[in-house]
Amino acid sequence: MICQSLRYILLALLFAVFSFFSCKTEAPPAAPVPLTLESQTIERKNGPDCDKPDTLVFNCAHVNFRYPVLKSGSDSLQKTVDNWAKEFMTTWVGMSDEPDNLPPLDEAINAFFNMHAEQVKEMPDAPAYYEAEAVDTVLLNDGQHLTLKMDGYSFTGGAHPNASSSVATWEVATAKKITLDQLVTDLGALQQIAEKKFREVRADIFKADGEGNPGFEFNETFQFKLADNTGLVKDGIYFIYVPYEVGPWAIGSTEFVLSFDEIKSIRKQ
Repeated sequence: MICQSLRYILLALLFAVFSFFSCKTEAPPAAPVPLTLESQTIERKNGPDCDKPDTLVFNCAHVNFRYPVLKSGSDSLQKTVDNWAKEFMTTWVGMSDEPDNLPPLDEAINAFFNMHAEQVKEMPDAPAYYEAEAVDTVLLNDGQHLTLKMDGYSFTGGAHPNASSSVATWEVATAKKITLDQLVTDLGALQQIAEKKFREVRADIFKADGEGNPGFEFNETFQFKLADNTGLVKDGIYFIYVPYEVGPWAIGSTEFVLSFDEIKSIRKQ
């Protein structure tokens, strides 16, 4: 009788243990951890006027670059981000007949200063104020994707300075760059949505002025297209149109975000 009772008790215990483990839910996967980044700076200047206020500068060459450095993540992603940032900075100081074969960044900076020195030597009475700047911004860092932006500026004389931007999104797990065709199913439809957004954001440039002169309009010279620089952000896709990309220098840069709701009909899941 006692043995039979013990048998029932053991069976009940086994059933309870089995039920506990069979009903126990699996722990949810750990949330992605944002990467660790820091901004580093390269600053060099040469010339007798470099420490004077801007309005008094006559002879100075100044390079001031701030760029992102990835401190976590795979080696391949760290290298990819470093190469992307340095290539962008090099374009502002590197003078090359072959844009796809730019010199190393240090060489490019030295060439920038040498060019300034040559101008001062050849035209000592002419103003020689050279500037090259770059600054970095993190647009998205959620542990799954990393989107970085760099804005650049240079001036070596002329009617106006040069300015541009670069944006890139990488998949953290693979270190591969994300392109628009990986985010949407129809690039033509995306272009139509982007143009509508551009016209809304920059309504000011499309209006006639007070004297009745027509506003800006896209034409054969400045045709609208998808921006060269786009990136994934928390709420959608970030676009930036730099000067001369779809319009003259005078309209400057144009940036906006196409929300996921605005592109829901063509968004890839």
